[in-house]
Amino acid sequence: NQLYLGGNRMDFKDFVVKKILISYFLAVTGITAAMGIIGSVLAPQVTFGYYAFLSPFLFGLVAVIPSMVTYSKKPLSVRQMFVRLVLHFILLEILILLFAYLAGLVTSSSIAISLALSVLIIDVTVNLLHWLNDKRTAGELNAALKKMQNSAD
Repeated sequence: NQLYLGGNRMDFKDFVVKKILISYFLAVTGITAAMGIIGSVLAPQVTFGYYAFLSPFLFGLVAVIPSMVTYSKKPLSVRQMFVRLVLHFILLEILILLFAYLAGLVTSSSIAISLALSVLIIDVTVNLLHWLNDKRTAGELNAALKKMQNSAD
């Protein structure tokens, strides 16, 4: 049961662990920071109960749902992966803004715009961290392959 993600072959378990769970925890971290910053700027007088500690986890769960559009059963070209990442971002914005609206958190256009920008920043950061990790892993694999090739010569 092998899947491809951005040209890399991985089974579904690896996809969930390496991409979905890491994305979830990165998103929760970014959401928590964004909530603190946006709240401090736009509504400093508002206080929350303990339930507010759970909202980043719920938003993180909603945020990883669109990640499923990024895997494929066959290798993807750079263009195909780019199209999927754009689709992912559009779905992400829609889901997060809809979830926030339904939760009663979007009370003004400034909050909606701040939230949309926060989603953009968090999504770019998550994708950048995934890319840096994938680049590091590829470098390690290439170095190991080169070492094996040199020792075989």
